[in-house]
Amino acid sequence: MERRLLLALTLLLGAALVAPATLAHAQDNKEDRVTGTVQLVTKDTKTILVTGEAGNTQHQVVYDADTKFTKDNKPGSLDDVSNGKRVICLGKLNDKGQLMAKSIDVRPAS
Repeated sequence: MERRLLLALTLLLGAALVAPATLAHAQDNKEDRVTGTVQLVTKDTKTILVTGEAGNTQHQVVYDADTKFTKDNKPGSLDDVSNGKRVICLGKLNDKGQLMAKSIDVRPAS
């Protein structure tokens, strides 16, 4: 009986030590988000200029071959991204303050 209790306590202690490390790792993987209207698509630099929904901020979104494009949550392509389209971009901010997009979803105008 004492051996089972000791084993159970050991397992609980191990789980208590691992859980905070897992939670911290999950928080580090949080994606950044840029939402707004496309103002300019520059294919040679793979950059999209997005004006925020409030209309007072502009964000540069950078894409690459790994960026997943969707339109209304269905498969899409870079060709779906054009001036005046509303987009939701997810990824990570780089050291230049640009969003390196993992995914770009083109949405209908609201």
